[in-house]
Amino acid sequence: MFEFGIATLILIVTILVGLPIAFSIGVATIVYMLMTNPANILVIPIRMFSGINSFTLMALPLFMFAAEIMVRTGISSKLFDFVRMTAIGKKRGGLAYVNILASTIFGSISGAALSDIAGLGRIEIDAMEEDGYDKNFSCAITAASSIESPLIPPSNIAILYAGTMSLSVGAVLYAGFIPGLILAGTQMLYVLLNAKRLNLPKHAKTYTREEKRAIRISGWIAMGMPLIILIGITGGFFTPTEAAAMAVLYALIVGIFVFKNLTVKMVVDSLWNAAVTTANLFLITSISAVFAWAIGLQNIPQQLAAFMTGISSNRYIILLIINIILLIVGMWMETSAAVLLFAPILAPIAVAMGVSPIHFAVIMIVNLTIGLITPPVGVVLYATSSVGRIKFEDLVKSILPFLALSFIALFIITMFPQVSLFLPSLLGLGQ
Repeated sequence: MFEFGIATLILIVTILVGLPIAFSIGVATIVYMLMTNPANILVIPIRMFSGINSFTLMALPLFMFAAEIMVRTGISSKLFDFVRMTAIGKKRGGLAYVNILASTIFGSISGAALSDIAGLGRIEIDAMEEDGYDKNFSCAITAASSIESPLIPPSNIAILYAGTMSLSVGAVLYAGFIPGLILAGTQMLYVLLNAKRLNLPKHAKTYTREEKRAIRISGWIAMGMPLIILIGITGGFFTPTEAAAMAVLYALIVGIFVFKNLTVKMVVDSLWNAAVTTANLFLITSISAVFAWAIGLQNIPQQLAAFMTGISSNRYIILLIINIILLIVGMWMETSAAVLLFAPILAPIAVAMGVSPIHFAVIMIVNLTIGLITPPVGVVLYATSSVGRIKFEDLVKSILPFLALSFIALFIITMFPQVSLFLPSLLGLGQ
């Protein structure tokens, strides 16, 4: 345990001084191996390769490529208009509801909170400011609603978690659906209860019949991608990787033949961005696999489980401790890296306490995504303040009510397993 403590300290320090996550994990891993069994260093290349030698993980670059194409063809603005045209967009605070719903829907395409901010953030904030909303409130609700993205299927983080922990991809994907809706629901409830107090405006924009028809068609076409993926995986027509390939095909067909705005340059740029993101992710994945293997040889997860069960035999006390750990990790570490590094350590502890591995997957993802909007470091807060051009401290003040609601949602998700397990169980995907 002493060696593990030293390695953890090195990991924290290297991250704080700005070393890339992959290198921080690598340095901590090598130091840990030198202190425990230096001969194991010779196995690093083999373990790195085995860490990414997964058919499931092949889906990630394809999903990223498909999302890049859909964003570049303007799908984000079409989705926003699609939701804004509905009856809910005309209520007091209508654009706040639209912001939440659009982010929830867009999450099924982008699968990442930062992608939501990049793809929808500017559109949402500008539209709300145009309608007379307070700028700080607009940025706060944009940041808060983005954390639904990693939960609404198909989610890149869910696929990564399933691949890392050898769980059913379909089960983890569907397990996040209701928790994602709960997060969105708490935010919409806040808008409903505070619309008059905050003097939120009503949206008065009208559309011609032709505009409505065009927006509806574009909106339903955008929704086609996640529907094809989910129906294909659930019905057993596709594996996750085949579903990702179908998503790319669908995005290309829509961009070329429907929206007719996809150029060769856009495809090349999408390929490049997807390749860079995949390379970064797979580097972290491979090095994290070595670290997980190394600590496994020393039975560190079992020792940590024994230590935590020594504190309390109550599973909910243990889950509370794990929640606090993950929230802190989520503030400082990129979500994918946190999943790869901490899932192999914490998941066995939770499972040993009788927690379903699928339920714990959702708990971990929710914690890490809430960490993205938790000061002082939440990376989504910095991204939103940059996109919205407001001071970071002003955004922090405005997001506090939404952060409190996220903690309430986290409590519900943690304490009531069926919130996460209902859909996988209903669809026969296992628990």
